[in-house]
Amino acid sequence: MSITDPTDAVELLLVEDNHDDAQFIERLIDERHAALEREGTDAPLEIAAIDHVDCLEAALERIRTDSPDVVLLDLLLPDSRGLETIERVVEYAPDLPIVVVTGQNETEIGVEAIQCGAQEYLSKGTVTGETILRTLRYAIERSRHQRELVDRNHRLALLNRIVRQDIRNDVSMIVGLGDQLRHGIDPNDERTLELLLDSAGHAVDLTDTAAAVIDVIAADGVEDEPCELYAILEAEITQIRRDHDVEVTLEREDSADGPVIVHASPMLGSVFDHLLVNAVVHSDQSPPQVTVTLETTETDVTVTIADDGIGIPDSQKQALADPNTRFSARSGMGVGLYLVTTLLESFGGHLEITDNDPRGTQVAVTLEREPL
Repeated sequence: MSITDPTDAVELLLVEDNHDDAQFIERLIDERHAALEREGTDAPLEIAAIDHVDCLEAALERIRTDSPDVVLLDLLLPDSRGLETIERVVEYAPDLPIVVVTGQNETEIGVEAIQCGAQEYLSKGTVTGETILRTLRYAIERSRHQRELVDRNHRLALLNRIVRQDIRNDVSMIVGLGDQLRHGIDPNDERTLELLLDSAGHAVDLTDTAAAVIDVIAADGVEDEPCELYAILEAEITQIRRDHDVEVTLEREDSADGPVIVHASPMLGSVFDHLLVNAVVHSDQSPPQVTVTLETTETDVTVTIADDGIGIPDSQKQALADPNTRFSARSGMGVGLYLVTTLLESFGGHLEITDNDPRGTQVAVTLEREPL
């Protein structure tokens, strides 16, 4: 039986060569179930059946013919001893939750058992019916969570390949072929070609951003390290000046002129890249004017990006700054802003969006400074 909910009744395979120990464990489970039933209390885990075998080969045969929902496994068996026992079960049934039963003074072995693939371990010297039921439930839940993570990572790997290779290659080919048409196209169609190339170029940028989002999701965040904020800002501003017809001013409103070290990661550059691009492409001015201001305190640093564009409605500003609405359609959050908010959350950073005076938007990013 394949369990999808740890609150369902489960089948337990008990692998124990000492029949007195096996009977003791079964009695503890039965007595705990009976006590909870008298109290009118739900058990942490309802065990529908216990199947006892006394060697590893019998356990593997039972798993092959009618797999249980969870295994309670002794490590000292006639045909297998120690961590090799776990490794053989894991190799045979990698998705099956395993709880190891150890001797009273084998805590270190229990930890090593988890490293080999078991979900939990119990000590024979301190085991009770309650701890057995709870530990088995935790093992089932942990195993299910691990399977979901593996499945998610496989899906993300496939999506990553599609975005980085298949889609990006096809769109890049469209850009290249369209560019070759520039000199031979009818003048009446030049505007159409420019729109086509702009859209294709935007699609290429989106695939790059989507790939970065996939990387962050697959890694469950990013690895933090000290980063020199001012140098990152200068690099991103230089790039935006090179790529767009825009006036960008960088102002530093602290008395120091040395490096500003923040708690972030090298992907911090992606945050400012997307915020600067948003400030430019959503402006109705020609050329757009963007002011970047850096302010520091002893503990924090705030980078404010102010533009002179059309501004953002109050309802959307609130939605963009609220991580709880990140997946809501009303947030208006594109993939770039999703990447920004996800990265800032992993850094422990903060995003605030307000109106600029006399027009436009101010986006303030606050980050924690690294101690000098």
